[in-house]
Amino acid sequence: MNAKEFVNTLFKGYEETAALADFKEELLGNLNAKIENLVKKGMDAQTAFEKASAELGDVSALADELSLKKRKEVFEEVYMDIRNFMNAKRVAGYVVLGVLAVFGIISALIIFLSTHGVFAAIGWSANSGLNGLLSKRLLFFLTPAVAGFTWLGLTQETASAYPMSKKRAIWYALSAGLIAFGVLILSAVYFTAKGSGLELLSAINMIIPFALPGIGLLVFLVLTEKDRLKPWAKDRRDKAVKQEMEKWSDPATASRFGMFSGAIWIFALGFFVLLGFLIGFKFSWLVFIFATAVQLLVQGLMSKRA
Repeated sequence: MNAKEFVNTLFKGYEETAALADFKEELLGNLNAKIENLVKKGMDAQTAFEKASAELGDVSALADELSLKKRKEVFEEVYMDIRNFMNAKRVAGYVVLGVLAVFGIISALIIFLSTHGVFAAIGWSANSGLNGLLSKRLLFFLTPAVAGFTWLGLTQETASAYPMSKKRAIWYALSAGLIAFGVLILSAVYFTAKGSGLELLSAINMIIPFALPGIGLLVFLVLTEKDRLKPWAKDRRDKAVKQEMEKWSDPATASRFGMFSGAIWIFALGFFVLLGFLIGFKFSWLVFIFATAVQLLVQGLMSKRA
């Protein structure tokens, strides 16, 4: 094996890019320089090659001799640049769906601005008819946009994950479309029927045939989903999980977090009762939202410190 073959084996399996080719050329030059230096000292060529390649070692150990910035650029070009996974058809799909969604929103705004005065003049109760019209306009544009974005996002390879199969992504797109359609048509029916006394019942009737099946399908897909992470990302995730488990299994850390958590929720419960008597229990439950946020903040700060 000569120096060039040795350098090629170091990057076996890497995607060949212009930046990687430059890096390999620089590495080869560095290796040849070492070999020449050893030969000048009286060592035969084969022994000099073996010694120089052994000293070369891991590529990551060459940061002091080679350009660290260039190695970073190689890694980002090979693994992180989203353009490596975005062909022209996919970009066009994102653009078309984005235009469709924006067109639906703009057309709804145009209707609102052009007819607001008319509805106000005839005294339409709370502009319910107008709100129903806007919801219907959004319905026909945002629903396919949501489904399309879901399919494109799931079938797109990223730096850390492989793309989902197109057939499975269709089911995800269908569930997202059903949920979006159910939410939007619920809004349209509610505002259209407002004032009749049946608006809530009519809206609930729209959830059953659309949103509920979509949610059920989404839950099934999520629970049966396979891991699509690439090996390096999976290894990084496993290491992070292991570190977190080791960190929180420490008795001192767990004890501190338990005391902080207990104090937060005792204070929240007391504040909930106090506000309940002062301003009413209708709003005092919001204390628990803030308590949850504070606990997550404390957990994050403790995790960062550890």
